[in-house]
Amino acid sequence: MLRMLTRIVVFSAIAMTCGGSRSSAQVVQAPLTDGFVRSSSISVSIDEMLGVEQVRSAEAPLLGPGYPSLWIAEVQFKPLRLLRVNWKEDGEKRQEIVRYLMYRVILRDYTDLAGAEKLELEAKLADTDNRPVNDQKEEFTRPLRLPRFTLEAREIDNSVVGTWSDEIHPGIQQAIFERELGRRGSEVRLLNSVEALQEIGDPVAADDPDTLAKALYGVAIWRNVDDKADFFTVYMAGFSNAYRVSQDEEGNNVFEEKVIVQLFDRPGDEFLQEEIEFRLVKTADVDGDAKSETLPAWVYRRRNFDSSIRDFNQILRRIPTSAIPGETSVAQ
Repeated sequence: MLRMLTRIVVFSAIAMTCGGSRSSAQVVQAPLTDGFVRSSSISVSIDEMLGVEQVRSAEAPLLGPGYPSLWIAEVQFKPLRLLRVNWKEDGEKRQEIVRYLMYRVILRDYTDLAGAEKLELEAKLADTDNRPVNDQKEEFTRPLRLPRFTLEAREIDNSVVGTWSDEIHPGIQQAIFERELGRRGSEVRLLNSVEALQEIGDPVAADDPDTLAKALYGVAIWRNVDDKADFFTVYMAGFSNAYRVSQDEEGNNVFEEKVIVQLFDRPGDEFLQEEIEFRLVKTADVDGDAKSETLPAWVYRRRNFDSSIRDFNQILRRIPTSAIPGETSVAQ
């Protein structure tokens, strides 16, 4: 406990660079080109880097997985767009208006956020004096990137009126590729959310001279979206493995994953829809703290998860079971 408290104190000088203050944070961002207009950059706090290494009380939210398992990517995207498609399905001609979001993703090294203090931060996070050593040969496998895109339609009072998950449709995907990337031919692939399910690879340094050459291009497609909807929220999940565990008022575990959120407005109506009607919202309160964030923003979003695991909190928090009211056994 004393060692961990010491580490947190030592980090305090670096914290302002890594997320403690947005005004002085080092920005890690590839150039916006080829119609890409927004970038999530990366945002990681010292608490997120420490993750489960940091001892926390039973009431405090638990962040994980922490360094070195923690990873995060920069995601750039174009505005929400429309595509009118015509094809034959079951012998009948079909016409449909689909919505899609083009994106490209670049895995980043979040210790680059520390700027000139990068080496010092890496050394403190590694903390070899306090990390267990495994003398057995390990099989090293990389985590998987699992992209998921959710489109929510909202009323002006912010109530949700519809939710759609991105879909896989090779024909629509090919039409989007020809429209967006056809000029580049076989130089680049456009992946759907299943094809983009891959090992994360090596992070790209902030000072890499050819960052975009290492980007992966993808598309999220939504069908049968309500034509009357005017306000949209897009959640982009699977671009970081950061999570947060807390408890609600009933004592149930609440699991949240770190996702990117971007809002769009469409001031038109359901007739003669045009994609130029989609406007990117620049700022909004997306995490319920009554403060507006610059969009896109990284937020924690709740996921359904069965937490019926014996001594779950004690395993992750590394604290005696007896420290939690109502628990009588002791975690081994």
